Amino acid sequence: MKNIKKTFQVTNYWFNKIVSGTKRIEIRLNTPERQNLKVGDLINIKNEETNHFQIAQITKIEQFKSFESLYKSYNPEILGYLPDEKFDFHDMYKHYKNEDEQKYGVLAFSFQLLDLDLNKIDNFVFDMDGTLLDEESNLREKNLEAILKLQKMGKKIIIATGRPYYTLQKAINNFPIDYPIITSNGAMLYDNQTHELVEYTAMPKKSAKLMFQKLIELNYEFVIYTTNGMLGHETNASGFFCKRNHYNFLKPQFYQQIDQTLDIDQYQVCKFLILTESRPKKEMQQIEALANSLEGLHGLYSRFDMYDVMGQSASKGNGLYFLAQKEGLDLSRTICFGDSENDISMFEVVKYSASMANGLEKIKDYALLEAPDHNTDWISEFLEKNFKVKI
Repeated sequence: MKNIKKTFQVTNYWFNKIVSGTKRIEIRLNTPERQNLKVGDLINIKNEETNHFQIAQITKIEQFKSFESLYKSYNPEILGYLPDEKFDFHDMYKHYKNEDEQKYGVLAFSFQLLDLDLNKIDNFVFDMDGTLLDEESNLREKNLEAILKLQKMGKKIIIATGRPYYTLQKAINNFPIDYPIITSNGAMLYDNQTHELVEYTAMPKKSAKLMFQKLIELNYEFVIYTTNGMLGHETNASGFFCKRNHYNFLKPQFYQQIDQTLDIDQYQVCKFLILTESRPKKEMQQIEALANSLEGLHGLYSRFDMYDVMGQSASKGNGLYFLAQKEGLDLSRTICFGDSENDISMFEVVKYSASMANGLEKIKDYALLEAPDHNTDWISEFLEKNFKVKI
């Protein structure tokens, strides 16, 4: 993941200058989180004191070795200085360290403020748990009504989830899905009409086997998602399987319990879902290190108590790229919603994005907007606040 930060925090003093139009350039270090921003991208300029914000579009990006060289290239007014104010690049050292300036260099982002327009968005992409579903894994009635109204307006609805396809049907059977469903964090995509697997990313068999062996050795509870169904290693340590009634609602061919005798080489493994609370916290360090060192794998948290391991190229963002290439999805006219690490890849590939208020704090700067808590009737509230549209 590129992990592109789209939020620009500013003080109340500078925010007011931006809103009034007297400051038209934002200065940042050229850190990895800013390097992949490009002209045309939308950013969120946020008042760090009041949380008010303005959406802006980047119109120009210039790179400098130092704050001093940047200041020499612009007149004071465009950087927000009044005629009687001292124009001094040393002001930047109130916010940044000199050694970081030398390490990264400096970027100047020219921008123009804009209002969001719902007419410029055709597609709505929803994560499920922690986003579209509430804490009880239900789709609230008002949010369902909002989705149906969006569809009547011609908007397309897309699901991108860490869940396997088999456990989705109850949650989504009340409204039609307009594109193939992105499941297992992008490792598997299904046609919701034919229920056929249309695309998948399997792990290298050697890496999948080594991960399986380590999880068995440490006696973790985990679920393996394969192209043929799910395999669960149950120890009753986390309550995960008990809460789901040991997946008894699924047909036997879609779920089976396993132990160390499983011949994992017989399967196309697309994802490991690891229940982190089934073992002492310190042991997860071994799992995280292994996931990010084995060939062709990567790991991330989909919830605070769930760690997902997939093939290197499997992500929700790449799932959306697949839909763009195969189904004609226009990512520049798409908005996505998510709450966790596995949603950042979506934030990076679509023009509009929103993190949930209940989501992980560390992901919020990577989304353009913030949506209300998933336990509320949040969709209509979000649209009214950000797009001035009532549905």
